[in-house]
Amino acid sequence: MKNFTATIDEIYEQHKELIQQVVQQIHSKPELSEEEVFACQLQVELLESLQFDVETNYKGLPTAFNGVFGKGRPNICFMSEYDALPGIGHGCGHNLITGVALGAGILLKELMVKHNVEGQVTIMGTPAEEKRGCKIDLIKAGALDDVDIVLMAHPSDHPTSQSMEEAGIMQFLVSFKGRTAHAAAGPEKGLNALDAVRLLFNGVDAWRQQLPETCRVHGVIKEGGNAPNIIPDYSLADFYLRDFDMEFLESMKKRFKNIAKGAALMTDTEVLIEEVKNSYKPGKPNDALNQEFMKLSEEYGMHPQWAEPSRASSDFGDVTYEVPAMHAFFNITGEDDIVVIHSKEFTQCAGSTFAQEQMAKTSKILSQIAYQFLSDNQFQKQVITAFPFGSL
Repeated sequence: MKNFTATIDEIYEQHKELIQQVVQQIHSKPELSEEEVFACQLQVELLESLQFDVETNYKGLPTAFNGVFGKGRPNICFMSEYDALPGIGHGCGHNLITGVALGAGILLKELMVKHNVEGQVTIMGTPAEEKRGCKIDLIKAGALDDVDIVLMAHPSDHPTSQSMEEAGIMQFLVSFKGRTAHAAAGPEKGLNALDAVRLLFNGVDAWRQQLPETCRVHGVIKEGGNAPNIIPDYSLADFYLRDFDMEFLESMKKRFKNIAKGAALMTDTEVLIEEVKNSYKPGKPNDALNQEFMKLSEEYGMHPQWAEPSRASSDFGDVTYEVPAMHAFFNITGEDDIVVIHSKEFTQCAGSTFAQEQMAKTSKILSQIAYQFLSDNQFQKQVITAFPFGSL
């Protein structure tokens, strides 16, 4: 095992500088969902230089790509994310997810060549996790049809941990249409769309009292008027509904729509409720992959802790219904317990030397798990048996 680890360290060191350059450039030039042209280009150029066969505009998505080395099965896929958040850049650390995917994929490729192991390694670029979940588009287009397992790891403000159960999510844009009027001289002539959206929030707040602890409902007002002396004729709210059970999420959707319709009735406005494409399914962890990740992360000195289910959501949840998959987490904030993910402070952490070190360790861990799946029939059977949705 020590010799194998030393080999991995040696291989990673050969590619470390190139991987870090890509990660830091993406961090320095954050791009929003479906606008990740620069990040996509950097990854494609690096993979092509290392003899990966790369398909761009993958499955019709301009900022998706698929880099493949080898042939046949098993096919190990590492997923890369690289979109940033509005206003705060890489406050979710997706530049580091890119680094983990590149590092693990390159390591596995070199290990396969060195040990003459058959199979295929895939590095798949998946855009827009923060916005609408292009992994779901890729799944629908058949991107996982010849993939055997998917591995990914996400930076965290919590201790390094396994892939946990995550909540499913639905997103709704709710707009109200009213009628403008002078707010002082002729208020009776107007229909206040802002009042409608305020009543929507009040209705949701009352509803929360009857929702179980597993649920989350949260929203923001995107548009609500132009000036105090003009009764707003248009308002727009953006809402997320979350739960671990898709059936209950469907019941939440029905109730949420009724609350929005009630707000329109109370204000005599018109309401339009749009469900944003690609609801995310609740993520289902694979115990065999999790156990191996936790064991290896302990060996790499990352001090892992088993985590409770998370109410956060990701389009990776849909991946867990297709093939055995792992979405692990690695700490990048160290001893600092004040910094939280989706903040400007986390953005700074995502560009730190410590984050790069944690990213490198995580790359090595994922490559070892992948190599074990390729070379160890018993482990391969354990992973497949732990897949909760039937035979592959």
